Amino acid sequence: MTNTIHLFKLTFFYVLFLGISFSTLAQIQVIDHLEITTKAEKGSDFSDYTAVPLDKDGLLVSLTHYVKGKKEILITKYDTTFQDIWEQKHTIKGDDKIIHYVVADSFIYYLIGKQRYEYEILRINLDNGTMKIINYEKILKATYTEICAAGNIVLLGGEAENNPVVLHLNIETGRQQILPSLVQKSTYLARLSIDIENDMILAIVAGKYNSYKYSLFYFYGLDAKLRYNVSIPDNKEYDLQTFRPLIKGKDEILVFGTYSSPKWKRSQGIYSLKIKDKKESDFRFYDFAYLNNFFNNLNEKKREKMLAKVKRIRKKGSLVRYTNDYFINPLREENGSIYLSLEGYNPIYENENNRNNNMVGNPYFGSGNSRIYNSRRGSRSMWQKGGNPNPNTKISYKYQQGIICRFDKEGKLLWDNQFDFDGFETEQIFPFFSYSVKNDTLALFRLDEKELFYKQSIKSKEQNLISEYEVPRRDSLDNIINRSDEILMHWYDDNYLVSGYQIVRNQTYESIRRKVFYFTRLRYPFSATEVDKKEDKEE
Repeated sequence: MTNTIHLFKLTFFYVLFLGISFSTLAQIQVIDHLEITTKAEKGSDFSDYTAVPLDKDGLLVSLTHYVKGKKEILITKYDTTFQDIWEQKHTIKGDDKIIHYVVADSFIYYLIGKQRYEYEILRINLDNGTMKIINYEKILKATYTEICAAGNIVLLGGEAENNPVVLHLNIETGRQQILPSLVQKSTYLARLSIDIENDMILAIVAGKYNSYKYSLFYFYGLDAKLRYNVSIPDNKEYDLQTFRPLIKGKDEILVFGTYSSPKWKRSQGIYSLKIKDKKESDFRFYDFAYLNNFFNNLNEKKREKMLAKVKRIRKKGSLVRYTNDYFINPLREENGSIYLSLEGYNPIYENENNRNNNMVGNPYFGSGNSRIYNSRRGSRSMWQKGGNPNPNTKISYKYQQGIICRFDKEGKLLWDNQFDFDGFETEQIFPFFSYSVKNDTLALFRLDEKELFYKQSIKSKEQNLISEYEVPRRDSLDNIINRSDEILMHWYDDNYLVSGYQIVRNQTYESIRRKVFYFTRLRYPFSATEVDKKEDKEE
């Protein structure tokens, strides 16, 4: 490590036993803690860091700062105990910055923005840290915001002349070309995927300006030739709001997301559908009222009252209107099941006359400019910039609940559960919810400043007990002046990662202030639970 970076590894154990109503007590453990103190020069953006969990292979951390008048990206790989394995540096210019990155095979690819319409692709071997700059020609004036890679193929996605564009680059042959036929009126690129095994590139475009009248799915071969595209228009009963695709085979995908009704633009429920053989099929719509646990964030009296109201409305043949929109998280596919998690929030306007019922932002995520969320970037400001359709209107977001749904491999809903946010309010749309699943046993988490709220449950069983745990701040003689950008994410198995940065002041020399990045590994061992056999029979 350089003289500008000092690593202090503090390993400590905190065990807090919880009174959860299972046969044994579940517990949270702090396993490892890493602090990175930087003495970088004036002008360093201390919020510009990334934390990339690599499952059991470890953790990758990148930090952008100034050293001796030069701006550089410092990239370090750690194992799961926070022991550093290798370190790499890359010098960039003053206005250069990491725009997006992707982990593919045994590499990480960074898309670095330089001068206008100029970019740099940085590829680093995750095993040994070997770094290579991938060269390409600028064949059109495009603004790229996304990088996707697999095998020898690198894709850069963005916009050119207000139209979606994807640059296809074969890094083995050096050949580059633009994916054909993506240009559609008033659309933008919402998602890119590559699947080497199924010889497929999937590009999704959607309508701009909150008018999601259609979503178009383009299927290409790895050679960049268009095979076909499918349009999924809104219909009289359902408007598809958000979506997450999952590649299942050659020219076959499953799509999951939220939908609304044409008369009421807020989220109405969740759906799944299949695209295969050049057409969509197997639509499944699940109104929130049919989820077993959707109203469990209400107290017993309010829940019974709401369920009675739903029954009356249904009897009249009408739809129940809900008030939340949803941030949709990345899908997980584990042991033959597919997991979808959502975070429900309600916009709160300073002036209710300016209320806009249309959901704001990218339908791939359910919030504005949040594509970087899929890459787990460390800065909240990069996860969600704004989200306010009218910058002159003050707005905040009240989080109501987190929802987790399990589907089978065909897209059929098996069970659901939920986590009560208790009206937590924030000024930005941001993911606060995480979970892990083991043998149908759920561990559900929410991070709020220094407090971690969590519970354990089985499938759709109602479990209202939420426990609280204080995440350790810092074990040193320094005072914390400020802490921010704290993020909780599932790492691997029953391990979670909490990361953030703090401004600290030395107790002896109060004028000395430092920026400290920290990473804490928490473990939530699942308690020994017995899955309800009756629920298994019902499935």
